[in-house]
Amino acid sequence: MSLVQAVICNDFVLVGGEQKLNLNNGGVLHNFRKVFKLNDNVIIGLSGSMDDNYYLFQDYLTIDFELKGDCPDSLGEVFDRVTARYREMADQGECDVFSLVCGWNGSGFEGKTFFLDSQFSEENRITEVRPEHEKDAKVISCGDDRHYDNFTAAIYRNGADVNGLQKAFREVLAQGVMFDDFIDKNAQFEVIRRPE
Repeated sequence: MSLVQAVICNDFVLVGGEQKLNLNNGGVLHNFRKVFKLNDNVIIGLSGSMDDNYYLFQDYLTIDFELKGDCPDSLGEVFDRVTARYREMADQGECDVFSLVCGWNGSGFEGKTFFLDSQFSEENRITEVRPEHEKDAKVISCGDDRHYDNFTAAIYRNGADVNGLQKAFREVLAQGVMFDDFIDKNAQFEVIRRPE
């Protein structure tokens, strides 16, 4: 698994991802991009098996995990495409992803997580995430549950603005490398702010 975390609030969505990729041959890459801004309205974050993530997001990413080019799709269109691919993968079984799509829907920010676990398929699900009112914020953590607890605690220490959230995510990575062999300290961020 990997670690991708996001905060969705009234003013912005921020997605952070660590950059370690454990290869099947035992090798490791430390600058592997897992967070992509598809356009001014949509960000995707990848966690889990990279082969399965490629399949899930193949409409938007090349086999080398580069953006395919300009993406005109709205957030709703990305949700629909990824949901359709997710359902195919769920029917196939043997897939492992815990990834997200977040962004601006034209009137507010929202996101969805896509979870598939080949060993515990009864827990497979798509979860919709959106703030309930303008003072609300939602935290998404695609990875080990301990990272979620560390992220929320770090947000209280560092604040819930973009800089505070980036600092909080870096703290999560610094703590996480002590117990999670699938992450490293290299962080990457993408943000979408509310249009004016």
